[in-house]
Amino acid sequence: MLRKKFSQQILQPVARRRAAGLASARIARYHGWPQGSAEVRAKHPALIVSLHWGSLIAILVSVAVMFARDAIEDTSMRQFLLQAHRQLGLVVLAVVWIRIMVRLTMKLADHSNGMHALMHLAARGAHVLLYGLLIALPVVGWALTSAHDIPLSFLGVIHLPKLAAADSELADTLSDYHVWLAWGLLAAVAIHVAAALWHHFIRRDAVLDAMLPGRSRMAARHGSEPASVASKPVSVVAPIEE
Repeated sequence: MLRKKFSQQILQPVARRRAAGLASARIARYHGWPQGSAEVRAKHPALIVSLHWGSLIAILVSVAVMFARDAIEDTSMRQFLLQAHRQLGLVVLAVVWIRIMVRLTMKLADHSNGMHALMHLAARGAHVLLYGLLIALPVVGWALTSAHDIPLSFLGVIHLPKLAAADSELADTLSDYHVWLAWGLLAAVAIHVAAALWHHFIRRDAVLDAMLPGRSRMAARHGSEPASVASKPVSVVAPIEE
């Protein structure tokens, strides 16, 4: 009696976990997902995901604000939108430094199993370029504000030093640089999105899924697996076939 109770309490949970692993493996094989891939691994930490999407939202809103400013003639509203653009740029600058510090101190899982080394190198280069643009664009905007002899503070609390002396010609030059960097950043973001979609729909790995908010898509797919897969009995004794 005691042996039977011990088996129920100790061995059954182990059997259930193993059964879940077998089911996940069969679902992965059905959809063509690589075995041991990121589809069955944890997503990126919530902090990484939040900083990533927070940066993107701040960038898109900042761009939208400037397009709206160009379409408005009211002087006070234009000034308000320009100030909002500056603050969003400073937010992006602060967040990107936090992202860099987190990436340097927190080891992230590789969700692109089996990808060629040259493609890994290209992906790292693209990320370095993206981070460089995320830093350069707001810094040039900060210098542009200084060249216009306009005081700048972060969220109205932290007063920032001037990066350039008041100079109208320098301001015009920095304005051109700022616009070019903005278009360069938008192009880099578009390439970044295209690469994420390529990983998701062509390679069918979990690079995109790992960065999406919410629970893992593996769980969602598990819940909607085809009846032909779900109806198969799962052994809790036999090892997973390769």
